[in-house]
Amino acid sequence: MALVPTLTIKDTTTFSDEVSFSITDSLSVEAPAQGLTLATITTSDDQELVDEAVSGVFYFFARNKDASNFVILQTTASVQYARLGPGEFCFFPINDGAGLEARADTASIELEYAYWKKA
Repeated sequence: MALVPTLTIKDTTTFSDEVSFSITDSLSVEAPAQGLTLATITTSDDQELVDEAVSGVFYFFARNKDASNFVILQTTASVQYARLGPGEFCFFPINDGAGLEARADTASIELEYAYWKKA
């Protein structure tokens, strides 16, 4: 199976010269995978999204759907991968055996996420 992510960056205001580029890749993936899922992430506990007991590298997508609160994405050993503000998203690989958890900052948030195991 193949996953085809595309990232397009365009910035016309930060620098004196416009920055504009797009990257597309074809990534080989296999089971297990998790389709686009909406989860309520709370402040009370680190909620497991990718089990560290499942071996392999995983490609992970997440988007914070909250309008005013952020969420922390971290390994099960509390090493932070990302801090997603309201409306922000990310796509990154998760190291073999690291797992991934999410924790809301100040209020429960809706997190949209998906992952694929690297073949």
